[in-house]
Amino acid sequence: MTVDASALYNAGSVALEQGRIGEAVAFLTAAQRLDPRAADIARNLGLAEARVHVGRGDDSGPTRLGPPPPTLSMGEAWWLASLLLAVAAVAHAAWAFRSRTAPRLGVRAVAIVPAVLGTLLVAGLSIVAFGERAHPEAVVVAPLLEARRGADEAQGPPVLLRAGERVRLGRAAGADVEVRLGGTSIGWAAREGLWRVSDAPRYTTEFKAR
Repeated sequence: MTVDASALYNAGSVALEQGRIGEAVAFLTAAQRLDPRAADIARNLGLAEARVHVGRGDDSGPTRLGPPPPTLSMGEAWWLASLLLAVAAVAHAAWAFRSRTAPRLGVRAVAIVPAVLGTLLVAGLSIVAFGERAHPEAVVVAPLLEARRGADEAQGPPVLLRAGERVRLGRAAGADVEVRLGGTSIGWAAREGLWRVSDAPRYTTEFKAR
């Protein structure tokens, strides 16, 4: 399902007004992925995250109420990488043509620099995309969610997660999914208590302004 940043922002704002903090964080995070420079998205996401910190008893948690830092969405970053590689290809062709008659070091440099930058950008984006596929970002939408150790793992007290907290997901087993924080598995929790950020668009019709 394809939904634009505006629809996700509107759904997140409605969820925030209703006190559905987990859903608000999921919608607004998905919206910011599409439009990372939108000040209204950053403001409402900051408000939602502030409530998450308060719910955890952390009144000093950071908020993002100001303008978002300049950045690119994933789609824009891929376009930039493509543009850099295209410039490098054209410059290399021009250098190869002109070098038949005389050396053109300047033209060659114009080919090398964007080629290196484009290649590094593609590598970085590929790493991010692979990480998202392997361990997608998710948001807790249940008021309280217990992450318990598996039967074949060392037992310990469950980790309690609150609505709006961000995690990464791992393996799935029946109705449960592995929950990860900081690259480490903290246990298994009910999948119904979590939304993957990439799945947020499918729920926008449930949060329409009246």
